[in-house]
Amino acid sequence: MKKYIFVTISALAFFACSQPKDSADTLTKFNKNLVVAKQFIESFSTKDSVGQVAMFSDDFTFNGSEIGNDSSSKSALITGDKEIMSMYNDIKLEDADYYPGVDSSYKISSEVRVYGTWVSKFASTGKISRMKYYAVFKFNDAGLITNLEERCNLADLSKQLDK
Repeated sequence: MKKYIFVTISALAFFACSQPKDSADTLTKFNKNLVVAKQFIESFSTKDSVGQVAMFSDDFTFNGSEIGNDSSSKSALITGDKEIMSMYNDIKLEDADYYPGVDSSYKISSEVRVYGTWVSKFASTGKISRMKYYAVFKFNDAGLITNLEERCNLADLSKQLDK
């Protein structure tokens, strides 16, 4: 019985010591990536497309909500962002909640997920627009964004413009 208790305690101690280190490393990476993701959101809000580009890796890809947008380059994203930036003023992501990603085995990863509502004013009318938003930021070891997956209902914006 003593041998069984010793083996059980030893196994628990081993797993207790080895698991948190992995989790702590992942959490440390997540917190660093979180800073970059928030900077990206801020640069969009302030219409700073140059600042956005500095956060992308050379092999960056973008997957947006538009039909047929399976994988776009950083230049395509920046072109689209500049167009959006010219159409809206006072752009803010409200009620933003940031969370770590999860990998295929449902363990926490260093990816950054964000949920929120983009609130802005149509530049042409001054009307306020609201759009629910979800995104996943993926990073390389250098802390640069390698992939951005965004989901939102773009049809909601056109409906709001007509009101």
